[in-house]
Amino acid sequence: MPLRVLVVDDAIMCRILLKEMLESLGHTMVAEAETGAAAIEQFSASKPDLVTLDISLPDMDGMAVLREIRLSNPKAKVILISGNDQDKIVAQARAIGAIGLLVKPFQREQLEAVLKKAESGH
Repeated sequence: MPLRVLVVDDAIMCRILLKEMLESLGHTMVAEAETGAAAIEQFSASKPDLVTLDISLPDMDGMAVLREIRLSNPKAKVILISGNDQDKIVAQARAIGAIGLLVKPFQREQLEAVLKKAESGH
């Protein structure tokens, strides 16, 4: 089933790349944001099925954004994206309820695997 996705990343090239990957996998980017505040606003406005969320944002930490999203919708599906693969980040992300972590640069196949997890409800 196609997912409606909110893409959150402060780098426009990452947002463009994610949009292209999502569309090639049959999903739709319904909104995008480059700051944490905009992400929270867009999450409420667009009601996406899934959020791809960069951990490093200019105004707030991605983990703080994830917490806000979870307060708004405890069942929200969020994939974190990071430039760094620290075990601490992975553990923290899972504790807050992220369904996966992609480390930049990631391949389309890696995104596809995490999206399948999201579609199946895990």
